[in-house]
Amino acid sequence: MENLQDIAHQIYQKTGVMTSSKDVEKILSAAAATPHFWEIITLSQKPFSVVAEIIELLRQKNLLEVEKNGDIKFNSKGLEYLGSLKIAPKRTYTCHACEGRGINFSKLEDLIKKFDQVTVNRPKAISDYDQGFVTTQTVVGRIALMAERGDLEGKKLLVLGDDDLVSIAAGLSGMPTEIVVMEIDDRLVEYINEVANKYNLPIKAMKYDFRDKLPEEYVGYFDTFITDPPETIEALEICIGRGISALSKEGCAGYFGLTLIEASLEKWNVFQQILASKFKVVVTDIIHDFNHYVNWDYLLNTIGKQYEFVQVEPKLNWYRSSMYRIETLKDSKGIENEYKPCELYVDEEALIYRGDKA
Repeated sequence: MENLQDIAHQIYQKTGVMTSSKDVEKILSAAAATPHFWEIITLSQKPFSVVAEIIELLRQKNLLEVEKNGDIKFNSKGLEYLGSLKIAPKRTYTCHACEGRGINFSKLEDLIKKFDQVTVNRPKAISDYDQGFVTTQTVVGRIALMAERGDLEGKKLLVLGDDDLVSIAAGLSGMPTEIVVMEIDDRLVEYINEVANKYNLPIKAMKYDFRDKLPEEYVGYFDTFITDPPETIEALEICIGRGISALSKEGCAGYFGLTLIEASLEKWNVFQQILASKFKVVVTDIIHDFNHYVNWDYLLNTIGKQYEFVQVEPKLNWYRSSMYRIETLKDSKGIENEYKPCELYVDEEALIYRGDKA
């Protein structure tokens, strides 16, 4: 029976994503804990392409079986294999009340209720811009986190892309003095401005593609930015670079989510070097699985059609990202304020990855 390193090498050959024996071990441990593919991704926190290809490889080697309902279960041969490697089911001890964010939501009940009421007719997520918005608890958790770190009250806030409607929650909180949304989707620009006008919120939304240069009046203007960037290295560098360029001085903050589902630790390493060396900012916080995303309607139509275990409706909010907080130093700098073409959505680690046969 093959060892984990051999499996890791085969997966790398198949996907182009650097894969270690430890990565394989974590995926096997997650698969031993749940039969649901989407939860295996959540528990293992490894790129979608790697998880899917490992499950398929194990099926081909007759170590696990896929039932008619899509459940994934190790057979006797597979259980023996796990035992020989001393791989146990993944354990979880996350607090159910805060979902691991460390935030007391009992103090935020009014904001949660008001946000849900105000955004009941929000635009749906669409695939054109790789959209998928977060849960209400995540949105309000972001507001609480920024407020707790001193980055919201009395501050000027930039929201780069806002299908999550963080701007509306921030406006309803009454804390920021000014909120500017730069968003590529015309539907969202119109919706956010309508809500802002209706509820007298200090929000201005405008159409903007972060590949374009920032409006000159907003360079060095804000105290805080928040964004949920695409996860190719190019897109991460340009989007976060724009946010840093928009900050006014030393001690300003930026917030963004980064997954392990579409961004391996190899990619994290490259991007963290960009943050430290090129932008000269400090990562002050990385909060694991802070951002939980609502399952988007177009998911099963766009990925993994060749695998029956992927074509199963998720039973949980499986797509999650860690929340980064960065802070500027005296010598911090963003990117040149000029047009920057880049690949936004597709690389070997994306949900729709280059090796996908779907």
